[in-house]
Order: sequence, then structure tokens, then C-alpha cells
Amino acid sequence: MGNIFEAGVPTEEERNRTLRPLRFLGMGMLIAWLCCTHVPDIYCGESDALRRVASTGMRYGDIGMFLLLAACASRIGSLGSHMKIAGVLVAVCCVGTALTGLILVPIGAPVEVVMTASAATALGGAILFCLWAEVYSQMGSTQIVVYGAGSCLVAFGLYALVSTMMHPYAVFATALLPVGSFACVASSFVLVPREVARSKAARYAVPWKIVAIMALAGFASGLAGSVLLNPDGQGAVHRIWATGVAGAVILGLALLRPEKFDARFLAQACVPLALAACVLMPAAWSNAGFAVSFLVKLAYVWFTIFALMLLANLAFRFGVPTLRMFAIARACSEGAIFLGVTMRGFLQSSGLSQDGTVLLISACAGVVAVCVCVLLWRSERAVNADWGAAGIEVASGERVMGPRERLIVRCEQLAQMHALTARETEVLTLIAQRKTRSEIEQELFLSQNTVKTHVRHIYAKLGIHSKSDVYELVGQ
Repeated sequence: MGNIFEAGVPTEEERNRTLRPLRFLGMGMLIAWLCCTHVPDIYCGESDALRRVASTGMRYGDIGMFLLLAACASRIGSLGSHMKIAGVLVAVCCVGTALTGLILVPIGAPVEVVMTASAATALGGAILFCLWAEVYSQMGSTQIVVYGAGSCLVAFGLYALVSTMMHPYAVFATALLPVGSFACVASSFVLVPREVARSKAARYAVPWKIVAIMALAGFASGLAGSVLLNPDGQGAVHRIWATGVAGAVILGLALLRPEKFDARFLAQACVPLALAACVLMPAAWSNAGFAVSFLVKLAYVWFTIFALMLLANLAFRFGVPTLRMFAIARACSEGAIFLGVTMRGFLQSSGLSQDGTVLLISACAGVVAVCVCVLLWRSERAVNADWGAAGIEVASGERVMGPRERLIVRCEQLAQMHALTARETEVLTLIAQRKTRSEIEQELFLSQNTVKTHVRHIYAKLGIHSKSDVYELVGQ
């Protein structure tokens, strides 16, 4: 142990402790940057026209970059292996954020210049998202939920801080957020395992059911602002507040009630939120516009956290390459938001957004959309199924099953045979992965005594006495 310390190589326990703040701080900075760049009081508020141009340019750049990454994913492989190129694009993102917010929009630069600069600015943001997706895909489900919720709280805190600053300090602070996020993700890649290279003899489909639900939710989020008098500003504020509320509730449930927390609740809770927004829709222009907008955005943020956790879990369990899957999911989601925002502009410019009949039709369409999402969701046999994303060998057409999936399946079989609880199954799986007790405590955010109790119950139910017996049972 002394030699390891002197060589500067951290132990596994030290790695987990080092990564803990980076995982939610860095992702929180990225979310905060995405939100702050769409709030007029913080960024590009001098000209409504040019602010909309900048916002549109960022959406074009964002969606275009995700589509490019998806198309080139097989050649790129692990995005974490191209940190120099990623660093350059993030630097462009920072410079572009400052340039657009401090110079181009305030001086009234030509529309083409603002559009180009803002589109280039978004490229680094897309890169950061995919880098963080790769990091999160190396974590277990509980860690993904806790760190994802923590990043939402960090994002809200950063937004609250930046919103108190005067111009131009608020723009400078916003421009620095991608730098901080990249520093955190670069440090994380030094410590987390790299994504395993995928065989070119296997093909991986996209989990389109998840992507379709994300797109429907994104469209609703973009369209929801049509019931507001000033959607460009208020809609963005509602989104960051929804992010903070979702993060606080999810983190509280995961940490305060770990034994009863069920990740599926993240998906189930979206349904009543969305239905409540639909019920209030006909009265939106009288007194419920804010409630409709906030509820829709809360449902969108809430489900997005769950969907990204599910995608990361697919990559972790079934060995699915992260870049193409996350890039397509994000491109569809952002494209749907953009489509919703565009339709929102049409409804407001034509005065239809104030028409009671249109609001009633929108409410009915919203209920239908929620039902479609529920049917898509229930068409899959289980949350932890592969959702059609697992690898298939091109030559034989057979399912590609990696060592991690085989181990998890074996643990689930043992759990079903011996009536293990969901938490005991998680602990058994981590033991089978040769995790230490300290690592299990940190990964599941449980106390030492709680882990000891779970281990004792697992051994009693399985009729074994040691970790060696576990390894023998799972064939390790």
C-alpha cells in the first residue's frame, strides 16, 4: 500500500471519493450554461430580435453537431479518447458565448454574423454532453440517479448566482461554465474506466421507444410557453426552476428513503404532472398559464433525468456504445423542442394561442400524447430490458452478450430463486463484481451497518457464508 501511495496511483476507494464532486459539479455547470444562455436577463437581453437569432443559431449548431456525432460515431469510438479536439471545441464555446453576449448582440451585428457565431458556440456544448454521457455510463443506476439529481441542484444554484450579477459579469460567468465542466470531465476520464472498444462485427440499434417519448416530451416543453405573455424569458426561467425542483425531490427520495426508492417512479410521476397540465390548459389564459408552463417543463425535466439514466444503464449493462445512442436521443429531443418553439411562435403571432377552442383541442391532444407515451412505455416487458439496443452479430444474427450482462442476469436469476429484495439484488450484483464493502457503501449511498445487514440477509437466503461462495454461485 505504501508503494501505491508513493507512486501516486489512487486506490479504488480513493477514486470514488475523488470523483464524487466532479460527477455532479461538472454536469451541473453544463446544465447551467444551457439554461443561462436562454434567459434574457442574463444573456443577450439588449435586443429581442438578435436574441432570438442567437437562440436559433445555438439550436441549429446543437442539433447539427449531435447529428454529425451520430453519423460518425463508429469512426470516433470513445469520445473520451479525443480530449484535445474536444478541448478546442469547448474553448470555441466559451469564446463564442462571450463574443456573442458581450459584443455581437450589444452592437447590433448583422444577423448572419450572430447566427454563425451562436451556431459555432453550441458545438462545444454538444461535445460536453456526450462526454458526460460516457462518464455516467460507467456508473451504476443508483449513482446515476443521485449524481444526476445533484447536477440539477448545482445547475439551479449556479443560475441563481449568475442571475444576481450585473452585465457584463453575468455573461463572463456564463462563458466560464463550459470551461469548468470540461475540467471536471477531463479529470473524471483520468479515473473512470474507459469505454470498451466495440466489435465491428456487431450492430447496435437505437432504443427508439425511449427516444420517441423524449421527443414528445421535448415538443410539449417547447410548445408550453405559448400560454405565456413573455415565453422567451419566462419559459427559460420555468425550465431552470423545474430542474431545481426535480433535482431536490429525486435526491431527497434517493438519499432519505434508499430502501423504498424505485427509479421507475421517475417515469410514473410524469404522467400525473402532464395530465394536470392538460386539465389546466383550457383556463391557461385566465389564470393558469404559469402553472401549465411549469408543470409541462417539470414533467419534461423529470422524465429526461429518468430517460438519460435508462440510456446510461443500457450502455453499462448491455455494452452499448454511448456516443451514437446519446447523440441521436439528444438530437431528437432538441429538434422536438425547436419544433415546439417554432409552433409556439406561430400560435402567438396568429393570436390562436388565446383562442379557447384551440386551448381545448391542445388539451385533448396532450391527453392523447400522454396515452401514446404510456403505451410505448408499457410495450417493453421491463425497465431493465434492453429496449432493442443490445448488440446483434451481423453474421449470425444472434444476440451479443458481454460478461457484465451475463453476470447481472445470473444475479437476477439467483435473486428470483431466493426471494431477494431489489436492494439485496443490487448488493449481490456489486459483490459479484468484486466490489469491496466500502465501494458498495459509496455506490449505493448506504451506511456501513446497512450494507452489513444486507450482506448478512443475502448470505442467509442463499445459504452461503463468504464472497468466495458468491463468486462460485455466479460463475466468477
